[in-house]
Amino acid sequence: MRILFLFSLALAIVPLLAGEVTHVVQKNETLGGIARKYGVSTAALQSFNGISDANLLFAGKKLKIPSATASQIDYVIKTGDSLGGIASRFGVKTSDLIEINGIKQPNLIKVGQKITIPLGTAKKPPATPLLPASVLKALKTIKNSSRWKRIVIHHSATPVDDALNMHKVHKNQRGMKNGLAYHFVISNGSRKASDGEIHIGGRWKGQLDGGHMKQLSLNKTSIGICLIGNFELGPPTSKQLKSLEALCKHLMKNCRIPYSSVTTHKLLHPNHTKCPGKCFSLPAFVKRIKP
Repeated sequence: MRILFLFSLALAIVPLLAGEVTHVVQKNETLGGIARKYGVSTAALQSFNGISDANLLFAGKKLKIPSATASQIDYVIKTGDSLGGIASRFGVKTSDLIEINGIKQPNLIKVGQKITIPLGTAKKPPATPLLPASVLKALKTIKNSSRWKRIVIHHSATPVDDALNMHKVHKNQRGMKNGLAYHFVISNGSRKASDGEIHIGGRWKGQLDGGHMKQLSLNKTSIGICLIGNFELGPPTSKQLKSLEALCKHLMKNCRIPYSSVTTHKLLHPNHTKCPGKCFSLPAFVKRIKP
């Protein structure tokens, strides 16, 4: 029995001349089990061997084992290959192959051409959210003052609201001459505006003091961004967070504000408010905007 076991093990693990390792699939083995044995991810093993369906593994099949630290492999284009076919075989997106390899004409790849294929272990960084073209165009027409030192995040504490209604309330009921207390409002889609839609307030357009802080000195130097919603009850929407990230990055760059100066109403006035609520995590958001 011991001899048979050693013989099976020798069949299962075969060193390659190039320093790689190949594994011969044994009866009842799974791709996940083999991946764990070699300390690699299942996705990497599947990509490395161009396996389209992990459930169709059969005994006797030889698998090349990638390095545990490998993030990509090189592939040489063969007769009959297409980018779409290669992408499907390795479990990646055709658009990723085009982007990673800088291919300008996907239909004109050549036999012998070498391309790089990312493995399942290689995670592309999430795409940075972009401001809508209309918002970016409007922001570019505004000359930013040099006095802005921080960005303060708020919630409206109302589950249903919009910037226009808030402007009326602040002006007519709170007696604020310039109306809307915040420089920006990001909707949750509950009323009129769509989820994640950014409203540029009159205070930003005119580069006026905010009305969102208790201290006058803070209003003079702090950009106020309000997200519609009550974050004591639940978190902001994913679209709100993407818009907030894109807006903060724009303001940080154009007003030279460091990520460490992006804060919340509560942190500046701890005994005055709970805004923006317990369901808004500043540390998690800072990770999104940190260079």
